Amino acid sequence: MDKKTTIYDIAREAGVSTATVTRVTAGSAKVKPSTRERVQRVIDAHGYVPSAAAHALEGGLSNTIAIVMPLSANPYFTRLFNAVYEEAAANGYYAWLFQIRENSPIPRSLIDEIIRRRIDGVIFAGGIWSEERSGLSDALTRLKHHMPAVTICPPTMHPDCICIHSDLVSCSRLPVRHLHALGHRRIAFIGGSLQLRDSSMRGENFLRELRELGLPDDPAYHVDCGYNAESGEGAVLRMLSGLDRRRWPTAIIAFNDLMALGAIKQLKHMGLHLPQDMAIIGCDNQFFCPYVDPPLTSVDLHPEELASSAVRELLAAKGASYAKFNLMRDATLIVRESCGASLGYRKLG
Repeated sequence: MDKKTTIYDIAREAGVSTATVTRVTAGSAKVKPSTRERVQRVIDAHGYVPSAAAHALEGGLSNTIAIVMPLSANPYFTRLFNAVYEEAAANGYYAWLFQIRENSPIPRSLIDEIIRRRIDGVIFAGGIWSEERSGLSDALTRLKHHMPAVTICPPTMHPDCICIHSDLVSCSRLPVRHLHALGHRRIAFIGGSLQLRDSSMRGENFLRELRELGLPDDPAYHVDCGYNAESGEGAVLRMLSGLDRRRWPTAIIAFNDLMALGAIKQLKHMGLHLPQDMAIIGCDNQFFCPYVDPPLTSVDLHPEELASSAVRELLAAKGASYAKFNLMRDATLIVRESCGASLGYRKLG
């Protein structure tokens, strides 16, 4: 054939319906072996590649899952998507990425598109799944009639889906107790916002740990700001310039590693030596942590494990009446030079 071969051409030449052609290309067991062989010969002869849209129109799904994430330069989200893609591919699925700007509502048109494409399931990651983001309730209500949904996010609410998340209690406890064991008593936290519930949990857990250890929870040691390197730089400048030097913290915990990078830059600009004058710990254990000066101690939230678990749970729920539940993954503290562990215990103010 000179023109592009269609499913109708294959069906006509093989003497079957288009639905039978779709079943053959999808590997369905509901086709007699003799019919399958006849259809496959015609497919091979023309080098026919089935259209995903045509397959969907015939009542099938797309062998595709969607992941919806914030539009962000943070490499944490790149790690999440890559792991989703690899796990999906290992199970014979494709992964499509949809992104939403920070602080924007979940567009109804995006949910319409996911449903229209007959996607097998959807994963929401990060701040996408936030109580503060409008359109959330409508999105869930509409999606649950078509496909399962899994979230990779803090369990700040009770969504009608499977929720996979990191242990945000240990995420705060591990760095605070590590610094306390090294002799630090004035510990600061920068990043996130106490006004946004899904980002405030880490800050609230940090304050809880301070109180349990009998450490000061001076409001000046908790600086709300953004999530990038510039925010970390500005947070340190605002905090330290507003305090008498005798009241400066001796250690800083950053909401993420990008903020820690900015904090390190500002601390060095102010003439401090790290970790002798100030210890610092980040979160996410990004690829660049071993290459920072000094190498950055960080909490690893294991996004690859979260993403792989999300895909497996999504595929297990596909086509079934699945239970809604929370699945928590442990966090791990990766100790490097920035926390001052090599200096040993010091009696700090």
